[in-house]
Amino acid sequence: MFEYEGMRRVQYEDGATFVPVCSKCSRFVKADKEIWFNEITGLKDVPNAECSKCGPTKMLFEGFI
Repeated sequence: MFEYEGMRRVQYEDGATFVPVCSKCSRFVKADKEIWFNEITGLKDVPNAECSKCGPTKMLFEGFI
């Protein structure tokens, strides 16, 4: 089984889908309202959520739907 199967997802208008957990400590995070996207290279490698322990962090990217 997959580690995050059945867990809620965060999906943005462009179809980018994330598992809302911290990439550092695996706690649930508060997702940003918008994400940074570069049309040439795709998603920018910047924090896109707020973790109560780690501060600004990145959620786990799942793909485009």
